[in-house]
Amino acid sequence: MDKIVVKDINNLVINKDGYYVISEEVQAKSYKINIMDCKATIIDLSSTNDRTIKFSNSDITIIETITDSNLKSLNIENNNSNIDYNIIDLYDDEISYNLKEVTNKGNCKINIASVSYKNKKKNYVINTSNLEPNTFNEINCFGIVKDESLLNYDVSSFIKNGAKKSIVRQNSNILLFDKKSTGKNNPILIIEENDVKASHGSSIGKIDDDTMFYLCSRGLSKNEATNLICLGKMEHLINKINDESIKESLINKFKERMG
Repeated sequence: MDKIVVKDINNLVINKDGYYVISEEVQAKSYKINIMDCKATIIDLSSTNDRTIKFSNSDITIIETITDSNLKSLNIENNNSNIDYNIIDLYDDEISYNLKEVTNKGNCKINIASVSYKNKKKNYVINTSNLEPNTFNEINCFGIVKDESLLNYDVSSFIKNGAKKSIVRQNSNILLFDKKSTGKNNPILIIEENDVKASHGSSIGKIDDDTMFYLCSRGLSKNEATNLICLGKMEHLINKINDESIKESLINKFKERMG
């Protein structure tokens, strides 16, 4: 599939199957995209602060990489689409990210992987809504916190009265690398309908001792084992990118963050 590089984001409409890359040259404060009647993968390398994306009758994978700006927002409107939205946050400064997703019909999976280090604070506020019957939302948050930093995930999921047979899943996992680093998970379920499935899972702590012992017993140093475990948590998002040069750049950046 040919790569289509997008440099002009104004009033962008994507309605053809393809592999799209929103260039890092795009430095708009905000953009609005309409995606309709297609199957596509979109890599967003831009430094846009505020994103609004409307999906209609589509099957879409999006990978957003955070490279700058400490204030960001994302608004998703899902109309009868299957959405796989991924955020890879290797930004080396503080960040506040507000994400609002509304599913009228369809399925949406949101995956976030973030590294907070050098005494920085990162805060994610995620709100999803299931408004119609048989809708699906899943939110998976993973984080690494080191160097006396903080990472916070506030995840709130709403199922409207009448949205029967809908499903919501939340999972948040934060790894702490030192005693003065802080991880916070705040899962919230707001359910107005009885005939639904809703669940959340949350964990905060250090890497499992048994896992570390096993890897070190196979000849890895503690630092090598730590990097291997953490890269494995990030790599499943990075591997959704088709461009090898972008993948390699993100992996190298992650290794730099881990030290």
